[in-house]
Amino acid sequence: MPSAIHHDDVVPTAIPLKLSEDGMAINYDDPTSWNVTAAPAVYRSKNKIRSVVAGLDLTHTSSTKPLINLGLGDPTVFNLHPPSEASISAVQEALLSGGANGYVPGTGDRAACAAVARYHQKWDGVSYQAEDVTLCHGATHALDMCFSIMTSPGHNVLIPSPGFPAYETLLGNIQDCEIRTYECLPDRGWECDVEQMESLIDDKTSFVLITNPSNPCGNNMHPDHLRRIVALAERKKISIIADEIYGHMQWSEHPFVPLASLSTQVPIVTLSGLSKRFLLPGWRFGWIVLHDPSNHAHAIRHALHCWGNRIMGPCSLIQKALPRILDETPDAWFKEVVGKLENNAITCYDRLTRIPGLYCTFPTAAMYLLLGIDISHFPEFDSDVDFCSALVKEQALFCIPGQSFGIDNHMRLVIAAPNAVLVDACERLEEFCLKHYV
Repeated sequence: MPSAIHHDDVVPTAIPLKLSEDGMAINYDDPTSWNVTAAPAVYRSKNKIRSVVAGLDLTHTSSTKPLINLGLGDPTVFNLHPPSEASISAVQEALLSGGANGYVPGTGDRAACAAVARYHQKWDGVSYQAEDVTLCHGATHALDMCFSIMTSPGHNVLIPSPGFPAYETLLGNIQDCEIRTYECLPDRGWECDVEQMESLIDDKTSFVLITNPSNPCGNNMHPDHLRRIVALAERKKISIIADEIYGHMQWSEHPFVPLASLSTQVPIVTLSGLSKRFLLPGWRFGWIVLHDPSNHAHAIRHALHCWGNRIMGPCSLIQKALPRILDETPDAWFKEVVGKLENNAITCYDRLTRIPGLYCTFPTAAMYLLLGIDISHFPEFDSDVDFCSALVKEQALFCIPGQSFGIDNHMRLVIAAPNAVLVDACERLEEFCLKHYV
């Protein structure tokens, strides 16, 4: 009778090993090893905010002040403004109707898609049909869908820097996709460097992604600048993904102009949703609208239909409520929200630009102010990460370092908070800078 063999007794010799993407050894030939691994795409997908914030010490603070968290781009954290009555009553009605408990078509219920088309026709001045709309689980899911269907192995894509970190996170899932970044220029109000953008485009470029209004820059691009971008895409015969989740959330002298309204040839794939303008990020509801005036994007239209059917569409309850949400939320409600953001932008800009060692461009849209740090005047700190880490430790004020968005020596402040909270935050930041400035 053979004796029992315990795993601890087994000493494998000369068994071939393979390294996983994260460097861990996977022993496929050892009969005692489980073949349980993660897909390579997991290790290509990096969340820049998470990796940078991991370097901050948020657990130890010498301050007795309550924490002010201006890091999370969620307009509900400080209850900036209550949701519209139309949004709440529409969901209540949809729930009680009993007609929103089942599956809907993968790309969206027709009535909901038609409501999105009407919404963009009203606000953007662009004619859409229900067939041009694909409903998604928030705008990030919309991004994931577009990246998945519009990018091929061996191709490249253009995204902005500074930019929303999720772009690189999601593109990391696509094998052999080269990410090329074009600069947004602070001395031009964070406009895109169109000349650089053109130099990056070649015959393997799948698309250019434009974020307007911008997270993290808080700017609304001038219509003439947007026309230059559309003209470039037309010359190069490539499509544009327009991330306009902050569309119409501007207080600049010039209006917000949707990219689709400027194009007669270039396919424009626009992303939007309920998260930001409607202050409903937790409802996880977004959409894609395809503007293809010259019928160049048959493949994209077909791919959106195929990809939408992979997951059977977003929440049927919100789809049922969507026509009322989009049709009945009053213009005055939107103006109230933007009015609060504008007042906050003025307050923060006036106070922060008086603090030695800091500088910024006046924000004109979205919910953010991107603040520059003249790190040479703060020799105790080697980077914006060090600066922000000390700031939260000494003043209990948390902001996201610029490195998270691809720009050094900056930090992003969320201005979707009560004005009094932002005044307090500015005072803490001033006290911190006066202490460390040389």
